[in-house]
Amino acid sequence: MSRLPPREIVVVGGSVAGLLAAVALERDGHRVTVLESDAAPLPDTPDEAFARWERRGSPQTRQSHAFLARLHNLLGERAPELLEFLLANGAERMRFADLAAQVIPGAAFVPEDEAITMLACRRVTFEWALRRFIAGRPGVAFRDGARAVGLLAAPRAAGAPPRVAGVRLAGGEALSADLVVDASGRRTKVSAWLAALGARAPRVERAPCGIFYASRFYRLRGDAQAPPMDGPMGADLGYLKYGIFPGDARVFSITLAASPDDPALRAAMRRPAFDSLAALLPATRPWVAAEVALPITDVAAISSLENLRCFPVQGGEPVATGIAWIGDALIHTNPIVGRGCTLAAINAFLLADALRAHPSDTRAFALALESSVERELVPWYEAVRAQDRNSIEVGEMQRQGVDPFRTHRADGSVDPKGYLRSMMREGLLPALREDIDVLRAFMRVFNLLEQPTDLMRDPRLLGGILAAYGRRGERDPAQYGPTREQIAAHLQRVAA
Repeated sequence: MSRLPPREIVVVGGSVAGLLAAVALERDGHRVTVLESDAAPLPDTPDEAFARWERRGSPQTRQSHAFLARLHNLLGERAPELLEFLLANGAERMRFADLAAQVIPGAAFVPEDEAITMLACRRVTFEWALRRFIAGRPGVAFRDGARAVGLLAAPRAAGAPPRVAGVRLAGGEALSADLVVDASGRRTKVSAWLAALGARAPRVERAPCGIFYASRFYRLRGDAQAPPMDGPMGADLGYLKYGIFPGDARVFSITLAASPDDPALRAAMRRPAFDSLAALLPATRPWVAAEVALPITDVAAISSLENLRCFPVQGGEPVATGIAWIGDALIHTNPIVGRGCTLAAINAFLLADALRAHPSDTRAFALALESSVERELVPWYEAVRAQDRNSIEVGEMQRQGVDPFRTHRADGSVDPKGYLRSMMREGLLPALREDIDVLRAFMRVFNLLEQPTDLMRDPRLLGGILAAYGRRGERDPAQYGPTREQIAAHLQRVAA
C-alpha cells in the first residue's frame, strides 16, 4: 500500500471502467466516491444480476465480452485479491496451452505460455463482482442513483486552464474533489460541463466501426459439453463477422456483426434471422444445436458504432486540470475485437501510476497520464481503426461483386492490398492451425501482451506465414462460411 497523501477523488460513472479506477486508486490509499446515475441496486448473485439487473446507462452489459490475458495478469499483479474474488464468483481461467492443444495436437509449450491466460466470464458477472468487491473496501463509497450534472471550478491564475474542483449533482448537492475521473462512457457530457467553466472542449476524433453487432446468450443443457475449441472462435468473412464467447456458469454467447449499410444482413439484428445464421455458420452450428444449448436471452443489438479518441491534452497543455478521462470516455474501439474491458483496466492503473508520480502537481499528472496513454493504449486504437477501414472497403467490394482478395489487377500488376489480404487469409489463418510459434505470437498480440505491430516484425514468424501461404495450392480453400450472396438468399427465405 502506498504512503502517498490521500486524495479525495470522485469517479463519474459506476460501470467497469469507473469500478476499476476505484480499485486502482483505493489501493494507493485515496478516498474514492463513485457516482452511478442508474438507480440499480446490486442483486444477490451473478445469475440474479444476469436475469434482472437493469443497467440502462450501459447497454453493452448484455453483449458479448472478452477478458484478455493482459487484464488477467494485470489484476494478478496489482489487485490479486480482486482476481481471486472474481474466480471465487464464477469466472474461470482459459489457458493458452489448453486451447492450443485442441488446435495443434502434440504442440510443444514453454513456461511463458502461462502468461496467455484469459478469463471466461459474462460482463454482468464481472461488473457484479467488481461492485461487490468495492463494497467491502473502506476507502470507496458507491452512490447508486447519483447523477452528476456539472463541474465545480477552483480559482485559477490568469492564463492557466480551468481547474476542476468537484462535481454538482442533480438536486443541487456539490461534492468537492482533488481529482474528478470521467468514466461515463461514449456519451459523456463532460465537454459541455467544461465549456461552462470556460475551458476548451477536448478534441474528439471519430471513425466508423462499419458494423452493427448483435449477441445472444445460451446455457449448455444438462450434462452437455461445450463443443471442442479446435476451430476458429471468431472470423471475419468481410461481409459478416462472428465470435463465440465462453462465459461463466455454463453460459456462452454468440455475436454476429455486419455493415449497417447492408440491408440484407441487417435482419441478423433480430430473431429468427440471427438464429438461422448461427445455425448456418460452420463454427457456431455445433454450439447452438438443440441438444447442446438453450437460448436464455433475446437478441440484443447495437448500431451506430464508432472508434473514438478524446484528446485531453492539446498543444502540449491540458484543456483543464483536476480531471482525467478513462475507459470509453477516453478511447473506444470496435467492440467486436473484445478489448474494451482490458483497455479500461490498463487505463485505470495508468491513472493510479500517474497520480502516484505527481500527487500534488495537477498539470504534471495530466501530462504523465497522456504520455502513458499514448504508449499503452493508442497503438491498439490505431490498429483497430486501420482494421475497420480495411473491413469497410472489403465489405463494399463484396457487395459490388468484386473479389477483395485478388492479388493481381487486370493489367497484370500486383494489387498490394489484395495481396496482403490474400496472405492473411491463405497464410496467417492456416499457419494458426499448423505452427505453434505463429499461434503463440498471434495470441500474445491478440491478448495485448505485445504491441499490434510485433507479429509481422518477427522474421521467423513471418517466414511461417509465408510458408503456409506458399502451400495454399496444396489444400482446399478455407471455408469459414457461406458467401454473401448465399447468406442474403438464405435470409430472404427465412423472411418469407
